[in-house]
Amino acid sequence: MNVHLKQVSGRSQSASVVLASARPALCERLKEAFADSGFRLIGVESGLTELRSQLGAGVRPGILIADLPADLNEAILAIEDLRDSGYSGAIITMSETLDEASVRSLLRLQITDWLPADAEADAIVQACERASSARLRIERESQATCICFLPAAGGVGTTTLAIQTAFLLAKRSQSFSEMCLIDLNFHTGSLVDYLDLQPVLDVGAIAKQPDRLDARLLEVMIARHPTGMAVMAAPRAPTEHLRVNGAVISSILGVVSDNFDHMVLDLPLVWQPWTFDVLQDCDQVHVVTEFTVPAMRKARELVTALEARFKGGPPAVRIVVNKFRQKLFGAGLRKSDATALLGEPLAAFIPEERNLISEAINRGDLIDVTSRSNRVGRELARLVFKE
Repeated sequence: MNVHLKQVSGRSQSASVVLASARPALCERLKEAFADSGFRLIGVESGLTELRSQLGAGVRPGILIADLPADLNEAILAIEDLRDSGYSGAIITMSETLDEASVRSLLRLQITDWLPADAEADAIVQACERASSARLRIERESQATCICFLPAAGGVGTTTLAIQTAFLLAKRSQSFSEMCLIDLNFHTGSLVDYLDLQPVLDVGAIAKQPDRLDARLLEVMIARHPTGMAVMAAPRAPTEHLRVNGAVISSILGVVSDNFDHMVLDLPLVWQPWTFDVLQDCDQVHVVTEFTVPAMRKARELVTALEARFKGGPPAVRIVVNKFRQKLFGAGLRKSDATALLGEPLAAFIPEERNLISEAINRGDLIDVTSRSNRVGRELARLVFKE
């Protein structure tokens, strides 16, 4: 029998639920309930045995509802086969009855929940919500890789470096949809302008109910770049004294971390009450400076203060000298001068590519679209991937 998949309702692949049932009436009964749930329900008009080939072909739902046939032994063998093939999602089973031996077998296969065959549609949706919440709690132990760029002075180019780093990470993993680029400069941030996108993060709405932000609401709070990268930024408030509560920032970053593999943060120059908390949870912290003595001094002072705060523990704080350009002849600031001034925290010199970067910004493009082979990307790759 051929496996036929049909989308019934829902929003995103990350919230997909596959219903494997030979009862067409069950799928019809669940349509309305799942339409308002935020989950995307996919009906599989076949048994569990045929489902394995479909999962192997790329359908990887977070939750599988298995409507078990009368022959429970055959169904249990099919679920065992799914687990052996690598499927690790939540499995909710439905059946008329369960004997003791079947219960033990299902527990061994890490079944998330069991419902009677005639369970109400709302009860099935609630079981999916519980399964989704449980998986999020488990996955928090393996959170997204987080890299942040912190300016030591104004105009040092953190936004350009953050965008290019996000692109490099997504390209390396070949999973652009699992990258989230976040602008935490709520007053003067320009990250979305660089990418020709619209800011859709509603900080005020989250502030009223921080606990309301979940994977489903997250989807409407991000913009998607043509590459597939998620970009999170709020409309600017340049003339307002905007005080964003640390609980709001924690809520945003926590949900992003649960739902993406990588996050890249563009932080503001002005220190915020929540800045230390954000930096503490980052895997890499890059303090960005220009190739001038005043800016490099500020960078060194900032790194010293951060090292004192973190007392040698994570994260590792490094200095990135951006817009580096050295005269070949004559007097002037030399690379050796920067090395002596910045010391051990110095991690990279990113060359100045003024025309290239200006063109990319004005077009709303990535640097790599303007020039696939560029020195900025090469040096950033060495920094991020420690090549």
